[in-house]
Amino acid sequence: MRQSMVLLGALGLLGVAEAAHAQDSADQSGLEDIIVTARRQEERLQDAPISVTAFTAATMERLGIDNVADVARRTPGLQYGNYGDVKLSPTSLRGIIGSAGSAGSDPAVGYYVDEVFVGQGAGANLDLYDIARVEVLRGPQGTLFGRNTVGGVISLATERPGEDFEASAQASYGNYDYTRVGASISGPLGDQARAGLSAVFTNRDGTSDNVVLGRDVNTMGAYSIRAALDIDIGAHSSLQLNADYRGVDDEPLVFETIRYNDASLLAVLLDANSLERNADPYDRVVYTDDVNREELDAWGVSARFNTRFGGVDVTNIASYRIHDYYSRVDTDRSALRMAYDGDPEEIWRASEELRLNWNTGSLSWLAGLYYYVQDGSNQSFIEIGADLADLFGDSSLTGVLAGSDAEMTTTSAAAFGSVTWTANDRFDVTLGGRYVRDEKEIDYVQSDPLAILGGSGAISGEDAWTKFTPSINLRYRVRPDVLTYLTVSQGFKSGGFNDALGDANGIAFGPETVTNYEFGVKSEWFDRRLTANLSVFYMDWSDIQISQDNPITPVFDPIILNAGAAHSQGIELEIQAAPTDRLLLGANLSLLEAEFDEGSLPSGQTLQRIPQAPEYTAALNAEYTWPVGSWGELSLSGEYIMRGESFLTLDNIEDGRVDPYQLLNLRLTLANPAQGWRVALWGENVTDETYKTRMFDLYSQDLVGQRFIILGDPATYGIDLRVSY
Repeated sequence: MRQSMVLLGALGLLGVAEAAHAQDSADQSGLEDIIVTARRQEERLQDAPISVTAFTAATMERLGIDNVADVARRTPGLQYGNYGDVKLSPTSLRGIIGSAGSAGSDPAVGYYVDEVFVGQGAGANLDLYDIARVEVLRGPQGTLFGRNTVGGVISLATERPGEDFEASAQASYGNYDYTRVGASISGPLGDQARAGLSAVFTNRDGTSDNVVLGRDVNTMGAYSIRAALDIDIGAHSSLQLNADYRGVDDEPLVFETIRYNDASLLAVLLDANSLERNADPYDRVVYTDDVNREELDAWGVSARFNTRFGGVDVTNIASYRIHDYYSRVDTDRSALRMAYDGDPEEIWRASEELRLNWNTGSLSWLAGLYYYVQDGSNQSFIEIGADLADLFGDSSLTGVLAGSDAEMTTTSAAAFGSVTWTANDRFDVTLGGRYVRDEKEIDYVQSDPLAILGGSGAISGEDAWTKFTPSINLRYRVRPDVLTYLTVSQGFKSGGFNDALGDANGIAFGPETVTNYEFGVKSEWFDRRLTANLSVFYMDWSDIQISQDNPITPVFDPIILNAGAAHSQGIELEIQAAPTDRLLLGANLSLLEAEFDEGSLPSGQTLQRIPQAPEYTAALNAEYTWPVGSWGELSLSGEYIMRGESFLTLDNIEDGRVDPYQLLNLRLTLANPAQGWRVALWGENVTDETYKTRMFDLYSQDLVGQRFIILGDPATYGIDLRVSY
């Protein structure tokens, strides 16, 4: 609590914040208005009666934001697991977090691109190049977004091609041979159409040293392509077509070992063969006998049709997305050839949404229908290494796979609507609700000839869940530039099936729900030189889906089950200011208590604190710009990002505790807006803070006997160059 009071005091002294980092520039009229679509309509950020943090393209460029992890570090209450792979990295918002990353379990935070749900894990691995705006909506969004939004929504809006020809290019280079190159072009195609195309390539050498293989590992390699076509059809109709592709090819998940089980087979063999253990889990020196692999091919298309009949606005959004993911890693992370595992999946998903909007006097109406279908195959496996096969006395076992194949189909249908009654120019009430029916089917087969996972078997099943999730929102303007709101909303996440390795998998688990109670204030001061937004919330989380291995059993058998209830409560503060035309100042703060009220792990341990939920998140930033003659303008900016204590696992053990840490980012930019160029020198985590982002616990398993951790990125620095026309 003392640390929290210090943070509050620091924010009070600054009297400013980065709330919606979406601040592009300031002039004599004060801070710029930000337009968001969090309520499926365009409105000023300061007029939206919900808790939203927004980032525009200019802000993301200025701060060097390239991915969701960068967004999370600058958003109060948002935590991105950054697990070191593209499939299993979870997203937590206000302490609400999903149980797993495969198709068998839905996420807790929904990812949407141009209002299309893009899935989770590998399907939601997104680059933010050519993105016009990112909106983070905190709290359940069960009425308007619906699918898998018990914690909130991360909504991305792509850049739309304009009436004028535009082109840009960007190149970055940094330590660890970091390279990022991107380009975009857009413009008119005749009088009725506009088109745009963009592409970006990112590559980085490894940040860890593998002394067994004699090479750097934990590399980065990805590229993205996005195309857009907008067509005007008559006076009141338009069609927006989108296509995108994402490819990933890197070497991830080279864990550090934080603790060995001396009684495990691996520890005994390492010592017997005089092989070195990982003595320092924080030195970025690792030990694996083979190269880890991760590959992703993902693409999607969508079409948005807008028209107007009489006084009714009609929007129809159709989409199709598919991804193919493959991984293979050294299970024991040692010089011994013991075991290897992978978690490939192939998933396609299609969705259709129809919305109607109209006004009748003081009433504004929205009604819609939604349909979603997903078909996936999750193909987990374990491969026997040569040294382990020799221990079994049969070298022919080398490469033998123990694995599972889970074919799962999800079908979801929903009807939703809301109505807003505007009593006067100061007070309005919005009532909403969504009725959803989710159905899932699974055919699960596991082959386990050596019974290391509980044996072979096959399970088929199907189940369905229905839920009505209501919401009510009251907005009252104390005065034109001070808005208050009160919200009660509910989110629903359907049940599913365990679809990964283990002798308990294939078993169904039930749905979970979150109800949010929230009061907020949004205010503007001093002719919009200062904005200050505050929200206070309490979230009631029931029938929580958790995933945990049972340490009592000798086999690896993680299972998702409904276990107990929890609450999440806290305060979020966001402020931003432009005291002068040259100075921008900012800060944000989230104080969070996220704890279980009941429930236990398979081991019988009582659940306590929710993982990936820091006691506080905070950030301070400042940017000063001054003219430098014909060169343009020079800007110096800095960010100080803070995270409170948190835990990485449900059992809250000491090895998974993350101590409070701070990150310092610096940037020096020389830009000439009139000539269309910008060059920046940047450094992130310049103090080289070392902190944990993930723990994977195999300590109680007889074979591996280790607890592994992933570290956050070390100090990085480089140079950016951007030109535009």
